[in-house]
Amino acid sequence: MDLRDYGRIKAALAEVLRGATMAERPGSGREAARALFSRLAEDRFNLVVVGRFSRGKSSLMNAMLGSERLPTGIVPVTSVITTVSYGSEERVILHYRHTSLFMDIPIAELASHITERGNPGNVKQIRVAEVQLPAELLRRGFYFTDTPGLGSSIKENTRTTEGFLPEADAFVLVTSFEAPISEEEARVLKDVARSGQQVFVVVNKQDAVDAAERAEVLEHLAGRLQAIFGAARPAVFPLSAIEALAARKRGDQAGLAASGVPALETALVHFLLNEKRRAFLLNMSRRVGELIEPGDTSGRARLDAIEAELAKTPAAQAAVTPTSEIPATIKECEVCARVAEATFRFLAAQQYQLGGDEKARAALETRGGFCGPHTWQFEAMAAPKEIATAFPGVLERQAGRLRQAAGQGADRVGTSRMVAAVLPTAATCPACVVARQAVREGVAALAGRLKRDLAGGVRSLSAICLPHLAELVGAIEEPEAMQAVLQREAELMERLAEDMRGFALKRDGMQRHLTSKEEAAAGERGLRVLLGNPRAAMGPERAALTGRGAGTTLALGGDGVPPRMPSG
Repeated sequence: MDLRDYGRIKAALAEVLRGATMAERPGSGREAARALFSRLAEDRFNLVVVGRFSRGKSSLMNAMLGSERLPTGIVPVTSVITTVSYGSEERVILHYRHTSLFMDIPIAELASHITERGNPGNVKQIRVAEVQLPAELLRRGFYFTDTPGLGSSIKENTRTTEGFLPEADAFVLVTSFEAPISEEEARVLKDVARSGQQVFVVVNKQDAVDAAERAEVLEHLAGRLQAIFGAARPAVFPLSAIEALAARKRGDQAGLAASGVPALETALVHFLLNEKRRAFLLNMSRRVGELIEPGDTSGRARLDAIEAELAKTPAAQAAVTPTSEIPATIKECEVCARVAEATFRFLAAQQYQLGGDEKARAALETRGGFCGPHTWQFEAMAAPKEIATAFPGVLERQAGRLRQAAGQGADRVGTSRMVAAVLPTAATCPACVVARQAVREGVAALAGRLKRDLAGGVRSLSAICLPHLAELVGAIEEPEAMQAVLQREAELMERLAEDMRGFALKRDGMQRHLTSKEEAAAGERGLRVLLGNPRAAMGPERAALTGRGAGTTLALGGDGVPPRMPSG
């Protein structure tokens, strides 16, 4: 099970709960179901980072998140408990002691509120600084807590940190190769050992020592941990947070692996999934099972399948990629955007021309007006007088065609064809001509970008809607590029599906405040990926109109205008 599997199984439990027939007995029913929805929606993994000041706690968190957002330094820096959780946009919320008041500040001002320089001894009385970042590791449920350093000359910092320890699901104790395990750090480890909580011991700054010194420090540390934990001695992770962050910025995967940070991330995810969240999901499955009717065989079968998957022996730790190339905010189809802009400009010009140019009105009459989608776009833009000026001739022209059809004396199938031929289509609508040209230009631009730089082009790819994706794939000559584009599109669509499920779950659990902007917008964005932006819509493509009964076809003229109806 990986992080995506975890989200999938949680969504499956929510689906069983949503569709279940609730057992009619005291204490169950809708309220019990809502409580379970709420528990599923609130689920998070509280990871507390502790250690002596200047060990590089904030640097490590920056490295894992892939961005320098938490202030760092060689003197006591953090004077306030700082949580780091997922948010659609970068922001900081300051929560104050002894009050429910809070304040939003730009992330650039964070240091002036949480560091010893900007807020010595926490004179501003900040209880928690809540940092929200659009980082993939946080989106998957990690909730970091950066604590003031142990052993700081500011005693308030140490008391603040020690008072927060019971809040942890697991600890990351950060020490360093320069002076491993201070007395304050040893005291925290003894407390953790007594509680039985999980701890991951990080030895930072491996770049500051050579191989021999590194081995000596690790041997010494192993002895200290053996004395504290005995057979339950925690794993030790030597690493360099500074080198990891630099490698992530460069996109240097080899350098990142050598930094040691990915090994820590893999261990954290493995613990989160196979020890914490596996038990959580099994417990939730049991509780959902208590709420469904015994006769609900479908719901019971789905729960059995979930529990069978969770009961499998956990696989060996596999490498994880906590950062993702999927952007937090998925851009809308860029071809749709080009089409919408082109048709808007065209219809805006038509709005002016149809009001004062008789030739423009005559051309619109000949074509039978705009297609349906573009007629309503025009109606939304134009004033009532402009509509009344532009369309009388269209109505009269169409009325004349209907009179022709009435005089033909054809059967109902033939008459139906004649009426259908009156309708404007994508082939006759002048706005659709503009839109088709915009599609060609947009697809060509995308294909050219991918040909020049496949990797960069794929990374910058928007969520191309399926109609325009078909056009794009047809314009790509290289099989490798085609495969990469389809793979990227699949990842974007899966992300939107995850966000949809997250939105539904948080609404079911009455946890709207936990909903991210991406989750709130996922429904509309998902539909636009499937069908395209409605502002980029064109009329139906009917190069020919065929009746249901006979094989006769009424073709359009070469200029896109329906031919004159036969006289007899």
